[in-house]
Amino acid sequence: MIGHRGDPTNYPEETFQSFDSAFNQGADYVEFDIHESRDGQLFVQHDDSLQRMTGANRLISQSTSQQIQQYHTKNGEPVHSLAEIFSHYQTGSQKFLIETKISSDEPHPNLEAKLVALIHQYHMDKRVMFHSFSLASLKRLQQLAPDIPRIFIVGSLKRITFAVFPYVTGVNISSELINQKLVDDLHYIGQKVYIWDEMNENRALWNWLVNLNIDGVVTNYPGLGADFKHLKAKATITPLDDLATNTSQSTLPVYMNPYQPTLKAKQIKPDEAVTVIGQVIVQGQTYYRIGQNAFVPAETINLAPQAGWASLFSRQRVQVRQPLMAANLYNNPLNPTRVSGHLANTQAVPVSGVRIHNNRLWLQVPGGWVQGQDVQLPAANHSALWLYQYNQMPKPLRMKLVLPEFPF
Repeated sequence: MIGHRGDPTNYPEETFQSFDSAFNQGADYVEFDIHESRDGQLFVQHDDSLQRMTGANRLISQSTSQQIQQYHTKNGEPVHSLAEIFSHYQTGSQKFLIETKISSDEPHPNLEAKLVALIHQYHMDKRVMFHSFSLASLKRLQQLAPDIPRIFIVGSLKRITFAVFPYVTGVNISSELINQKLVDDLHYIGQKVYIWDEMNENRALWNWLVNLNIDGVVTNYPGLGADFKHLKAKATITPLDDLATNTSQSTLPVYMNPYQPTLKAKQIKPDEAVTVIGQVIVQGQTYYRIGQNAFVPAETINLAPQAGWASLFSRQRVQVRQPLMAANLYNNPLNPTRVSGHLANTQAVPVSGVRIHNNRLWLQVPGGWVQGQDVQLPAANHSALWLYQYNQMPKPLRMKLVLPEFPF
């Protein structure tokens, strides 16, 4: 997780205050830009001018170090030199992604050499990465510091060519261009994949970005990004490729991601079939992935062939089997850690959802989930076909359901 210019939505960008805020929220790196002053010093500033951040209408390349450091950002900090940044964080463990700002109309013949010299001087070799829109700059950095990662920034897919890859270790791609196939293709040829966005980045970007198998994100929201990163790191993610059915009488919500679920317009109807391409277990909740940015709660989604067996019990009525006086109700059939109540042996209740999990049948009834082994079904209203299909179920599963009136 890389804080874009620190934490720019809360504090003046590329200041100690902005950097510290990003690190405190969980950023692994903060990103900043460097320009060279008229007297050859490197300064940390995104724009080539001081106008936007300090109000001073001065170009960095045409100003001396003394002139530049007379001006301050809104929080009172001066425009920092790269040496000041490295000195300030030298004894810590913070890491930085450094962008070399190269313009054809500015003199910069030794910018990369000066950058690498400062990295060596402050022993930051293991704590920095480079990225740039300039392939020429990255080529120079490869010669000067071959062991430091070099990332090529692109805003057009035309810039990603095989001629680039010998000089870089990764590609930083605009969020408007990224998709999972591109990520997979770049990973296949050994390139790391990072994502960047403009300063008008929408927080909603994270609702789908988190689903991509990328190596890093340069974001204006380091706290939000870190939250997603930590949730994803704790999740258990399993690839699948199965047909499945919603064996519930209710429509199911579809979320853009399972980490901080955001509803999509689409819903899964009762008895609707879907293709499940993955499973995510996060914070005790299981979701099935049914598309690139589409996840559904898995409680009533049965994979084939269990879906066919589960459908036999949908819309049935059950009651507690004799001689039990009551049966435990659970909160969740996939992670039944809590008893949510009891089902009394007084009357039959409707089944609104079914789940077969770990060779055990679960039925959703008013108040929670009951185990199939604790209830019974009357056989009087079942057709010969239903009885035949039931009898074809795996024997261990059939034996979990007590059907005292069944003639077998």
